[in-house]
Amino acid sequence: MPRTFKATIALIVTLVLLSLVTIVNVWQTDNTEEQVVELQRRVSELQSSQDKILQKIEDGVAVDRSQQGARASAGNQGGSASGVRDRAALDDPDNILEPRTQPLVPTDVPEGGKLRRRLSSDPKGFNWLTENGADVQMIMEYVHNTFAERDLENPDKFVPELAKKIEVNDDYTEYTIHIREGVQWHTPNVDTSKSKYEWIDDVDKEVTAEDCVFTFELLQNPQVKAGALQNYFKSMKKAKVVDEHTFKVIWKKKTHQSLSSTLTMFPMPKWLYTRTESGEKIAEESLGLKFNSHWSNRHPVGIGPYKFSKFKQGTRIELTRNSDFWGTAPPIETLEFQIIKKPQPAYLKLKADDLDFTDLSPPLYKENIKEAGPGSPFEKDELEYEKVDRFVYYYIGWNSDKPLFSDRRVRTAMTHALNRKSIIENVIHGLGHIQYGPYYYKHPANDPDIEPLEYDLDKARKLLEEAGWTDDDGDGVREKTIDGDTRKFKFDILAYNKPTTRAYLSVYKENLRKIGVQMSPRQVDWPTMQKKMNEKNFDAYTGGWALGWGIDPYQIWHSSQADIPKGSNRVGFRNDRADEIIEELRKTFDKDKRKKLYHEFHEIIHREQPYTFFYAPKAVYAWQPRLENVVFQKIRPQALSIPWNFSGASLQK
Repeated sequence: MPRTFKATIALIVTLVLLSLVTIVNVWQTDNTEEQVVELQRRVSELQSSQDKILQKIEDGVAVDRSQQGARASAGNQGGSASGVRDRAALDDPDNILEPRTQPLVPTDVPEGGKLRRRLSSDPKGFNWLTENGADVQMIMEYVHNTFAERDLENPDKFVPELAKKIEVNDDYTEYTIHIREGVQWHTPNVDTSKSKYEWIDDVDKEVTAEDCVFTFELLQNPQVKAGALQNYFKSMKKAKVVDEHTFKVIWKKKTHQSLSSTLTMFPMPKWLYTRTESGEKIAEESLGLKFNSHWSNRHPVGIGPYKFSKFKQGTRIELTRNSDFWGTAPPIETLEFQIIKKPQPAYLKLKADDLDFTDLSPPLYKENIKEAGPGSPFEKDELEYEKVDRFVYYYIGWNSDKPLFSDRRVRTAMTHALNRKSIIENVIHGLGHIQYGPYYYKHPANDPDIEPLEYDLDKARKLLEEAGWTDDDGDGVREKTIDGDTRKFKFDILAYNKPTTRAYLSVYKENLRKIGVQMSPRQVDWPTMQKKMNEKNFDAYTGGWALGWGIDPYQIWHSSQADIPKGSNRVGFRNDRADEIIEELRKTFDKDKRKKLYHEFHEIIHREQPYTFFYAPKAVYAWQPRLENVVFQKIRPQALSIPWNFSGASLQK
């Protein structure tokens, strides 16, 4: 039995005995009939509590230290009563949720302080459904909760958040979700003393099953512009309320992606999004349209450990610890996200102690860490840093709907011509790992028996020759007759305009020239690039995917997605066997079968080379030494600061 458990039990029993002694002393002092009755009642309550404690000892129930102690005053409702209920729910054999491998929030650490960190872009709004930018998603991780989330240590299992219990039928078409009772929505960050907003104080803000069902209904509303998120719910039949804290999500057919889509969804407050700013009800027929541009999108609410407290456009976002949070509150009191678009100014602010935490670009890493001398603040222990694998990969996409890249031999030649190893080492200074397939290279879906295509210009030349591309006129550029017309091997590559991309495309352009191919980079801003990609107005483009642990290749690789407007299969990849595998994966839950299918799909993508997979980057994070317990998660969000704290000494200054 753990020492902490024994100590806790000893303390409880001692308190019970002391209480009994106190009661007896009081009774001896004044034993009026009224006091005797009251004392008998209190003795009975104490005896009942003691019996329960003894029963827990016999049952072997451990004390959940992650739900006790330092942050009880910050609204922690995870003490003995709710903690016991949570454990009882997790012990239910019908519950598909499991306990966390490790507590998210540490115990017995100093509390307080303001964490100042960088946000690289300026959010347009904070509607969690319609805004899918990385900046908005980062803020959401602190302000809101999903029904369940993947365990940060073992992402194959789901752990409770808002939901305490989730049941599913045998064919995964019906999920019954039991949410916690008493969880409160944040109040929008507006002045409710003004007559315009008085109605907000009169609303019951407990999260109910109606809020949850309302959210799934929004995803099925054609007026709602929730982008790619809605693609994952096309096979959903309906959601319905069972009781105040229970609801069901029903799917039309067995589909593996329903598991992650259902569990990791988050509720939206019905009481808020069905009303105008002054509290009038919004008509049902226009609810979806009003939702997209709802007045509260600049005053977002959630149920998470932090509340949205300030937003100054182009400057900063401030979050404050939620005193009514249902779980264990994080140690740090305030989070300030300073909007700093470029990494250099952010690093200067870090050095000047105007920032506590930021990321470093590859050039900054090279100059200040990799090749820095003894005067570097990292060498002098004035700053700390760590290199962290990002759950992301970059690639070059080839438009196979155009004759230039319709032949897989040509696409394979393009990969042989990209010196990935050299670029990773010299352009991004070692901050990456060669990517050679459609999954993150450390994910179990990745087939370790497949090796990256090597940099080999001779192989590239040979493949181009086999595909009919030759330099017959001796001008240094290959040509081929296509549909009666002679076509020179010249193409543009659409690229996001940033220094790293410009640098590696310059190297790539020279290597392609050596094999008789003329490439012209077209550096554009992000809105222009997104528009051209959506319209498939490109020969090739530089791209990247931020990845989740659950893999559903449908959106990016299924043939049906190659012809839809704004689809993610922009390169026009079509393969009958790949489609069969994708569809089989969607209804297969057996882990071994899924792994086999993933590996076969990997082999097809490797053979066809619809992308020249490039690299999975490493992020470099730097921070002030007074920031402690700076741990990084295995999956996104990797720089989640909820477990972090400031040293006690720094808080006392």
